[in-house]
Amino acid sequence: MLYSGLKVGLITITALFCSISFAAEQESDQQQVQLIAPGYGELDFTAPEAGSYTLPAFGSAHDAKVLNVDGQYVNYHDLFKGKYTLLSFMYSRCNDLNGCPLTQIVFNRIKQEASKTPGLSNKMQLVSMSFDPENDTPAVLKAVSGGAHDEHAGHGGHDQHKGHQGHTMSKEQKMSWTYLTADSLKTLYPILDNYGQSIQTRISDDGTETETFSHIMRVFLIDPELKIRNIYSVSFLHPDIILNDVKTLLLEEDKTLPLIEEISSTNSAVRVGPGDNKNNYGSADYSTSSLSITARKGTKTDLLKVLDTPPLGLPKIPVPADNPITFDKVELGKKLFFDRRLSLNDTNSCAMCHIPEQGFTNNELEKPLGFEGRVVRRNSPTIYNTAYLTALFHDGRESTLENQVWGPFLAPNEMAMPSIGKVIEKIEGMSDYNGLFEQAFDGKKTSVVTIGQALASYQRVLVSGNSDFDRWHYGKEQNAISETAQRGFNLFRGKAQCIACHTVSEKHALFTDNQLHNTGLGWNVSMGKEPESERILIAPGHYISVKYATKIKAGYKPVSDLGYYEITQDPADRWRYRTPSLRNIALTAPYMHDGSLNNLEQVVEFYNQGGFANETQSPLIKPLNLSQTEMSELIDFLKTLTGSNVADLIADAFTAPVGDTTKVEH
Repeated sequence: MLYSGLKVGLITITALFCSISFAAEQESDQQQVQLIAPGYGELDFTAPEAGSYTLPAFGSAHDAKVLNVDGQYVNYHDLFKGKYTLLSFMYSRCNDLNGCPLTQIVFNRIKQEASKTPGLSNKMQLVSMSFDPENDTPAVLKAVSGGAHDEHAGHGGHDQHKGHQGHTMSKEQKMSWTYLTADSLKTLYPILDNYGQSIQTRISDDGTETETFSHIMRVFLIDPELKIRNIYSVSFLHPDIILNDVKTLLLEEDKTLPLIEEISSTNSAVRVGPGDNKNNYGSADYSTSSLSITARKGTKTDLLKVLDTPPLGLPKIPVPADNPITFDKVELGKKLFFDRRLSLNDTNSCAMCHIPEQGFTNNELEKPLGFEGRVVRRNSPTIYNTAYLTALFHDGRESTLENQVWGPFLAPNEMAMPSIGKVIEKIEGMSDYNGLFEQAFDGKKTSVVTIGQALASYQRVLVSGNSDFDRWHYGKEQNAISETAQRGFNLFRGKAQCIACHTVSEKHALFTDNQLHNTGLGWNVSMGKEPESERILIAPGHYISVKYATKIKAGYKPVSDLGYYEITQDPADRWRYRTPSLRNIALTAPYMHDGSLNNLEQVVEFYNQGGFANETQSPLIKPLNLSQTEMSELIDFLKTLTGSNVADLIADAFTAPVGDTTKVEH
């Protein structure tokens, strides 16, 4: 049934079409008459049910700097991120029945129909971009949009705040409609090229240019992570199809964000990811999905089983001859790993930076916070599969887990213990450790050696394999990963050249060469100029601009980072950092040694451009010339590397005490 607000207009359009058609038939049997698009009425078929199909990404939505109706510059990515966006290209004077007017009609119907599904309008937005900046000035578009001010995006919106029956919509039901234009044709053309929009100026019979354009109508569906999920032409631009597509993506999102894994032994759920999910935090519509700390249900698992039978895709765990792994050592190491009392002020533990449910790293911060809120210099590397690493820390300064553990204990911006002796003294003074070291180490007491060996034993069994990729590649399960991911793996070991550093062998895959490389990222940061000011998100939907000098006064100026050079003092080692393993990479954002890349899309794009060229950059890093589709396929492959035992390792971690300073823990 057509919406009442559109009936009169559609009847007029239909009558006009009929009269044109009749006149055309009278004038010439050969004359072609334009047909009305399905978007004006009902589909002649039933749209596929939401969730009954998938929408693989076409590629990433390109960014652009454009003008809103208030004449302010905004970026596509800032506007698109966090919502499902329908982007159309139009111009205000278009008179092509199946062009811009069709888009306007369909967008209005989508706004009205979405209001019937609670919460759907909040998750969507409409964006109309003009390709006629000379005539579609911000003032003109403001008039076209009705002059309404959209409180979320800061743009004029085509929003009357009325439901399809005339009732005022609540704030939760509002869907924003933003109009944009370019400041010139010079800045417009690259945008049109990036989105495959070709336009031609129509020429009149006397040879002069008219003020109309010929263009192919396309509407892009862009997801909150800036991936293009569908492109609609005239034949498929219909509210039923589009809304079912968005609902399909929302169902997909519900299954993966946050990821929920079932622990078969107890049938209790473990969230993989931050307990307080910050997806869409930059939007004023953000609502938390935080879990109570009481939801952390611990369940013991047999951590030592990987010693005899490593997960599919991983080799036998290398264990030092002087530190054989035992149950008592692992349990003691786990207790030490989670004990907040082993920091100077009884606040920070190893697990405060290496959070189990966040990939044993920290998904919420580029660089974690240590003692008294001091920023740690680099991103938290994951603890998963560190048993196989021969170079530890981002700069490769340690070679064994036994020695590595002392770095965080003594670092003034991490756990800030003043000396090795004070760590030993503190442990010996806590009654809940009485006899534990002696039991684990055949009578040996707490010492610099036994503390390191206990912590190393726990970390050494945190191995995670048997991923979907492993079952496909090593287990020969043909349907374990999608065809898209399979193409991504072919790119990984071919055109993308990832395998040069992230190694895969015939019988197993560590996805690291255990070497150090200069990608150019550290160099670029070192060469960069400090910004005059920074835009900082302080609350959902609220940003402030802070002068960089003021920000530094509140903390301290970042310390320069030269990577492996600081260990060797060899100029050839400037900005070299350890190759991380890619296993469980979907769980361990943000990425790189400084946490500066927020998602896998940014990582792949960084390598696709060849990093940042500099004097000591690795010769392995060079432009890849991957298409958007190829980059998406590569990312799909990377997402298949999550181990099957992740939830078990998290649940086991939750069984450890965290070091309550108000009582003795046993």
